[in-house]
Amino acid sequence: MQDTAIAVVRELFDCALLRPELDESRLARLVHPDYRQQADGRSLDYADFVKHLRHLKQACHRIGLEILSWAEQGERLFTRHLVTADKRDGSQVRMLVIAEFRVRDGMVRACDELTHMLSGAAEDRDLGSRH
Repeated sequence: MQDTAIAVVRELFDCALLRPELDESRLARLVHPDYRQQADGRSLDYADFVKHLRHLKQACHRIGLEILSWAEQGERLFTRHLVTADKRDGSQVRMLVIAEFRVRDGMVRACDELTHMLSGAAEDRDLGSRH
C-alpha cells in the first residue's frame, strides 16, 4: 500500500523538525534528491534544504509543529500549520505556514510555502528558509 501524502509529510515533519537530532539517512528516504522548495521567494534545492535543517537544529533547542488544517488531492498536499521554535538564546519564534507539497512514490518532491511571523524578533523573519 502506498503512503498517503499526509502520512509522508507528517513523517518528514517528525524527522526534520520535531526530533532533536537530524537523521540524514531517514531524511534521504523521505525527500527526493531532486527536491525543490520555494519559501517566501527563496529557492532551495536538496542540499540547501539539508543546510537549512542543520541551521535550525543549531539555532533552536526545540521546535513544535501543529497541523491546523490540510487537504490532499493525489500528489498534492496543502497544509496550514503553526511552528513554534524555542531558540537557544532564550527567544521564541511563532510562524503560521501555508504550504503545498508534492509527494510521489512515498517521497516529497517539492514544497512551495509562505510563512507569516506571528511573534519573534524581526531578524528571524527568514527562519523558515535560512541556511
